[in-house]
Amino acid sequence: MIPLRRRLTGLVEVLVGLGLLVGFVPTHLLKGVNPSPFFIIVIYGAWVAGPLVGLLAGLVAALLDVVLLTATAQIPLELFGTFFIAEPRNYLTPMFLLIAGYVFGELKVQGERRRQRLEEQAQMSRLEAERATAQLQQAETMLSELQGRVLGQTATLKRLYSIAQSLNVLSVDQILLELMGVLEELLIVEQASIYRVETSQAYARLSVRKGDPQWPNSLAVADHALIRQALEEQRLLTFADTNDHPAPVYLIPIISGSQTLALIAIHRLPMAKVTADTKQLLHVLAKWAGDSLERATRYEQARRSEATYAGSDVLREPYFKEQCGLEEERSRRYGIPYVLLHLLVDTDLPDVVVPPVLTERLRNTVRAFDMITWVPEERTVRILLPTLDLSTAAPVVTRIRSRLEGEGLRVSGHRVEDECQTG
Repeated sequence: MIPLRRRLTGLVEVLVGLGLLVGFVPTHLLKGVNPSPFFIIVIYGAWVAGPLVGLLAGLVAALLDVVLLTATAQIPLELFGTFFIAEPRNYLTPMFLLIAGYVFGELKVQGERRRQRLEEQAQMSRLEAERATAQLQQAETMLSELQGRVLGQTATLKRLYSIAQSLNVLSVDQILLELMGVLEELLIVEQASIYRVETSQAYARLSVRKGDPQWPNSLAVADHALIRQALEEQRLLTFADTNDHPAPVYLIPIISGSQTLALIAIHRLPMAKVTADTKQLLHVLAKWAGDSLERATRYEQARRSEATYAGSDVLREPYFKEQCGLEEERSRRYGIPYVLLHLLVDTDLPDVVVPPVLTERLRNTVRAFDMITWVPEERTVRILLPTLDLSTAAPVVTRIRSRLEGEGLRVSGHRVEDECQTG
């Protein structure tokens, strides 16, 4: 429909146009031209403002045409009626002006209505296409899920067997890596992180991730209410269990006995996967991973106890280099940063005494998962700081240097790198 404002402006334009024609065009030209110039104004008004304005414009133009006819004929009024009907053009022109105003106005309105109907039909078609696309995607997801449930198929049994085998290793990092692969394949996760919880339960360190990071690489449990809740309750949490926004869709603790060894945070996955069956699957995966992580953790603790200097937490250099290689691989594959700090020290202490001194002075300064080594031949202390970015390492380095300075030990220089060059 034509807006009221456009009708009023159209009526004003028509009246102005008719006034300009009558005021500036000689009368003999207005009456001498066939068809009448009034048709241009009437048709314009009807086309831009609708049938009502067109009819009014035709009426005004018809009256003006009759008045001009009276002025040009110069006959007595009592004879005007006979003169008016004697020539068909005298009465056909006003009549056609009225008809043209209404007809062209109605054509305009009908065209607008038809255009509006076509736009509505096009909008409905787009909505139907979007709904059909969504239904197709849902059907494809449901088909994939249905195929995954058919446990009697050979491929499914093989996959279950390969999952069990992949988790039955003695490397914590390898188990968590395989666990992320399982989540990608079975749940098609789009954004997820797996954190390794240190034995002190004070920190959760990012081990592997899928998609852009949602949480920091290192989390202090005391400062993160949702992580603390998961460790305390030791149960699977969903976005409905917290008021935090945005919250992960699922937060799954991997438990061994009464201790939480790792946390899976799934932040984004297809909506069709958010089902009760998915929760059951996550429970099963957490149970499998918990048993495997318990064995792998004990193995790594045993190895680390053999790889440390007596009476200290300082690692021997070969084991330290192995851990550096793991962090370098993690950084390359998942973009998780780390920093390697080289500290040149001057000391008169015997070499066997330095590791216990380092452990004592750095207690409560480095995190539970930071690793230290002492290389007596080079008079160098190296500290591996996982999840720490090179751009934010300066305050940490300053704090470590100040803690190391003391009786019998002085730091004469340091170097910070984001590459594991330990040679």
